[in-house]
Amino acid sequence: MKHDDTRPVRLKGYQRSMRLIEIARETMNELPTGYAFLADQLRRASCSIALNFAEGCGKSTPRDRRRYFHSSRASAYEVAAIFDVAQRFGVIRIELQIEGKETCDHIAAMLTKFR
Repeated sequence: MKHDDTRPVRLKGYQRSMRLIEIARETMNELPTGYAFLADQLRRASCSIALNFAEGCGKSTPRDRRRYFHSSRASAYEVAAIFDVAQRFGVIRIELQIEGKETCDHIAAMLTKFR
């Protein structure tokens, strides 16, 4: 992929990361009192996916882009784990966990292609 073609707003990976932020927000709104630590981690990690993806798109060398895409992919795995933890605690609906994890999987697969 040419560097000029990586404007993040137009890419499916970026759009999916925005959808994941919406899922994360919905999840955070449902978390009961006492789970602020989980909400904070989910907020930071889900935002990190989109932010690192966008920053990677702005880098001029393939090596720099890969570094940011790798960080973004790692955050996607972290968010998937947060959904598992929240479900194990019994504090989110299974539908949110499933949609969140599926979205994380799609994002991670897309980011793998940006090597």
